[in-house]
Parts: sequence; C-alpha cells; structure tokens
Amino acid sequence: MPEPSTTPPSERRTPATVHIRPLRADDIPAAQELAHLSLTEAGTRYGWEMPPLDDRVRARGRARIAHVLAHDPSGSWVAEDQGTLTGVSLATRRERRWFLSLLTVAPAHQGVGVGRALLDAALGTFEGTGAICASSDPKALRRYGCAGFALVPCFETHGPVDRSLLPATPHVREGSFLDDRDLVESVARHVRGAPHGVDLDYLSTTGHRLLVHDSGPQRGYVVVRDSGPALLGATTPAVAQELLWAALAEVSGPAATVSWVTGEQQWALSVALEARLALRAGGGWCAAGLRGGLPYLPSGALG
Repeated sequence: MPEPSTTPPSERRTPATVHIRPLRADDIPAAQELAHLSLTEAGTRYGWEMPPLDDRVRARGRARIAHVLAHDPSGSWVAEDQGTLTGVSLATRRERRWFLSLLTVAPAHQGVGVGRALLDAALGTFEGTGAICASSDPKALRRYGCAGFALVPCFETHGPVDRSLLPATPHVREGSFLDDRDLVESVARHVRGAPHGVDLDYLSTTGHRLLVHDSGPQRGYVVVRDSGPALLGATTPAVAQELLWAALAEVSGPAATVSWVTGEQQWALSVALEARLALRAGGGWCAAGLRGGLPYLPSGALG
C-alpha cells in the first residue's frame, strides 16, 4: 500500500524555506495559474499540449480546485516558499478509493523534493485502494512508482471523427445526473469499487452531459464533453464499447480524445482503431490495490 515517505523531514531535500501547508480558498487563483504554467512547460518537453490560458480555461481550473478543496480539504495542499506558492497537490477520497487529482510544482522549484513532500501530504488520506492518471513526465512516473503504485503504460487517441464510420448505438440514451444517479452509482461500485458521489454534482454543473445504457441486465454510463468521453463505466466490455461509440458521436469539437487506455482494454483500443483515430503512447495508470483491464475509463481530474 502506498504510504508517505518515512524519511524524517529534516533529512529530505526540500529547501528549508519551503513550507507544506493546507490549501486555502484564497490560494485558488494562484494555484490555478501555477498548475497551468507548470503543466504547459512540462507538455512542451514530454509531448502534450495545454489549452491557452483564457478566461474559460482559468474558470474551469479554479472550479476544479475549489471542488476538491470543498469536499476533500484534508487532501488539498500547497508548497509555499517565502510567501509564494511553488506547488499544489489535490487528492480525493470516495469511501475507500483514493485518487490524486493534481500534483504540480513550479518549474524553477522542481528537483529539490517539493513534489515528494506534496505527495506525502496528499497520501495522508489514502485508505483502501488508490489511483493516479499520470502524465508522461518521467520524474512524476518515478515518484509514483517509488511511492508504491504499480505503473501501467497507457495509450491515448486523438483525431477528427469520421461520422461515416460511426455505428448505431440503439441501447444508449440521454441520461440525467439526477434521475439516473442510482444507475451510475450502482455501476461505479461494480466497476471501480466506490461511487462517484459529489463528483457527479460537479460534472453536472461544468458543461458535461450524461449518456446511459440500461437495456437489459447489463448497464453503463459515459460522461461526455465536447472532445469525447470524460468518464466511462460499464458492467461488460460490450456495453463499454457501445457507450464509447456513442460518446464519439457526440463530439462537437475539432477532434476526439480518449485517454488513459491500457493495453488490457482491447475493447477501447478496437473502437479507436475502427474509428481511425490516431493512437499513441500517453502517460500511465498508477494503481494500488486495483484490478486492471476493466470496462472503465477514468477522469483524469476525478478518477
């Protein structure tokens, strides 16, 4: 089971001027700016692209941090160096399932133990099982592996949707975050061992839609955004495939993106190949106490 480092604080490499403390509401604007800057800089080195920091992106980032702080204050931490934020970590826990929502350190403060200290703080709420949707940053992957998480390489797909290739999805219908909540949580418990809880409320208010499959005994759900699936869970791979096709049909942006797909999830890879989406290696699924290859695609922000 992943645990915080047992190295005494006095022996760690974190600079003496750095203070790890709980995140406060008045930290949110600076935390969001820091996260976007750090992830943008890392993306130029390791092969992903962050959206430009406009008002919409800024508001979405702040809402995500505020959501975690409101519901998981014990998992919300910052690093501060002489009054300036230099890092952020956010961890959620839904019953006994822990998830690292964000861990980022300002570029000028990397490599001196700040990330390790922030991860230690976030792991203070770990109990049961846990996961991280990791980027392809090798320092982050090493940090998570050394903390005790099993590292599973992932694929991601990207590209325009050729609608002539989309099959019919007769068992999928428009869902309601309110009326279909019992269905979603039942499937979530089956496939991920815990409900989504308040994260469904957050998704319902941030421009996401819900599609559900409830024809017959096999069921599932997919939360969709303009670029495709944000979160998907199903009782069988066949249901998951139909939901993934339905999510691709709802893409309204210039390209579809499907992330955090492991090699065991051939049901998802086959959809991507049949849809002729570009496929490449992308990040890692870091797991503790969880089975792999399930009909489930996590949210990179909420698990």
